[in-house]
Amino acid sequence: KAYSRAKASGLWQFIAETGRRYGLEINNAVDERNDPVKSTDAALDYLSYLYDRFGSWYLAAAGYNTGENRVARIMRQVTGSEKGEETSYYRIWSRLPKETRDYVPLMIAAARIAKDPAKYGFDDVVLAEPLRYDEVVVEPATPLAAIAEAAGTSVSDLRELNPHFKLDRTRNDRKSTVRVPAGSAATFA
Repeated sequence: KAYSRAKASGLWQFIAETGRRYGLEINNAVDERNDPVKSTDAALDYLSYLYDRFGSWYLAAAGYNTGENRVARIMRQVTGSEKGEETSYYRIWSRLPKETRDYVPLMIAAARIAKDPAKYGFDDVVLAEPLRYDEVVVEPATPLAAIAEAAGTSVSDLRELNPHFKLDRTRNDRKSTVRVPAGSAATFA
């Protein structure tokens, strides 16, 4: 539930406008920027779009961080085109905000480390298990406490699996899909 000064939220730090553009629902009951599954899909779609727009993963990462229109404007001013290649990032580097100049190398480093952790001294890292859960569909305005009781779990476990719920209940305008601990859908039913 990270929240930035620019009002970006969630694992992938979407501002509301971009989140909505990539299918994330944001209202008084839910904020899907905080849903790790939906926001990851949205981030991948957005990065793919940025890569197609700029022709470079470095420029795509810069656009993701500082705004695609800023990168496009700087690219047009410096190179005469929005499209570029990895070296184009270094041509516009000095005109980017410091945060973005730091962000892109950090993303490159993270990708390289992830591909070969031992090479970079991370040979003792134990990967976390992927989230395992079942999904159940509940009626509008169902209290999280009632879902937890029916699934044989706690509200805190439900919140961990469903960080996009902002209230102590599901949305009141339609049915909701709720993640419950793996194996508990049968208990819930």
